[in-house]
Amino acid sequence: MKSSFFKLFPAAILAGSLSLHAAQQPPEPAAPPSATLLAQCAAPFRDNAILQQKIKLPVWGMSLPQAKVTVTFNSQTKATTANKDGSWRVVLDSMDAVRLQSVNDSPAGKTMTIVCEKGGDKAVKIINNLVLGDVWICAGQSNMAGVMKRAGHPKNYPPNSINNAHYPALRLFAPQKNQWLVCSPETAVSFSRVAFFFARRVQRDALVPMGLIVTAVGGSNIESWLTQAPYPIGKNHKKLLAPVVGYGIRGAVWYQGESNEKDRRDYQPKLESLITGWRKLWQQGDFPVHFVQLPGIKQSSTDNPAGGDGRAEIRQAYVETLKLPNTGMAVTIDIGAPREHPPNKYDTGVRLARSVLQKVYGFNNLSSCPLYTKHVIDGKTIRVFFDNARMGLMVAKKEGFAPPQPTPDAKLQWLSIQAKDGTWHWADGKIDGSELLVSCKQVSEPVAVRYAYTQHPNGHLLYNKDGQPVSPFSTIGYGPKPTTP
Repeated sequence: MKSSFFKLFPAAILAGSLSLHAAQQPPEPAAPPSATLLAQCAAPFRDNAILQQKIKLPVWGMSLPQAKVTVTFNSQTKATTANKDGSWRVVLDSMDAVRLQSVNDSPAGKTMTIVCEKGGDKAVKIINNLVLGDVWICAGQSNMAGVMKRAGHPKNYPPNSINNAHYPALRLFAPQKNQWLVCSPETAVSFSRVAFFFARRVQRDALVPMGLIVTAVGGSNIESWLTQAPYPIGKNHKKLLAPVVGYGIRGAVWYQGESNEKDRRDYQPKLESLITGWRKLWQQGDFPVHFVQLPGIKQSSTDNPAGGDGRAEIRQAYVETLKLPNTGMAVTIDIGAPREHPPNKYDTGVRLARSVLQKVYGFNNLSSCPLYTKHVIDGKTIRVFFDNARMGLMVAKKEGFAPPQPTPDAKLQWLSIQAKDGTWHWADGKIDGSELLVSCKQVSEPVAVRYAYTQHPNGHLLYNKDGQPVSPFSTIGYGPKPTTP
């Protein structure tokens, strides 16, 4: 017997959730809506919505059992008959978005009409001002949930970010409010800061309407968002994501991990399960999932060249997850803060956008944050190679929202080298174009290198010439698992 949860959200069934959760208890039944002939559509189908372009687009909802349901949109008409429980679903043919002239362009909205008929009665539902574009799930905990606000501190985002927010083709859906907001100076205050700057940059370059579905809860752990064995179905998935499962999307961005910091390397299988679980539910293939590698927090000791403290391992867990197809990562070690909730979400959003623009939208000339790829030991020196560094590397220091300023005479900080006997030593780094030469006078037989592999690396750090920070790395991966907590 199906629970009313699945009656409300038949797309979850169609996406295979019943088979995925066969060994688990289904969610607690939700109170079913009062049966009416008038179509009751799934949560995101509201006025001002962005509908996903370039895919076969499912539309679903509830009516009376056996009612004839006819959906008309953008010169298409699709009809079906409601099931015995009143649920219905149609699939519209793929459609293309209209390319924007600028981020301030106001695309003409279209109307979706849903006619339900039974026993000579007819009920007509109209959904207005719909625009085709790209829809992104924006999920995580408080650093994703935090909103712009009008009276923002100048450290929070660049001046005039709110006053200039006339972006009619940028829209936000918050499941808690069950409505779409069209971006304007009046509504932008309610947008997630990370999501806002992410979408604004993607839209500026790709000139595509952008829809954001923000499902983020302060203090939430990753377990609350998981959907498949061996983990139980998470409460935030049930409450916030389940209602939108099946709604056409382009991809997802994820900023979470603070509440799982103590998981260290054990965060990786959970993040992998999150991504593969969402992909199974949506049944849109391996859609893009890009995530934020946690920023620095508190303070790192300068007496520990081996590193591995604090957030070092969980950051490596994000790197390890990049083995999954269609994933990407924004590095934020240089915009951390002594406490949680670093104020600068502007650079976080932009770096996520650069990763997505490069890997999803085909902007191949746009670099994202460089990652370690390989190393070669040559006598007393280890040569380290990176991607996204074809224009070269630099030592630089970042302050506020301004691009990092090159500091060619400064020593690269938080760079260490391991000797053959297993001891670690602070090292010297010499930039050779897009490669880094690492050595130490006290080490004649080096075997490994680590960079920024610590709680809060700051100061003079490594960037590519486009100002994108190099991710922390360890050429031996996590290394031996600590024997103490």
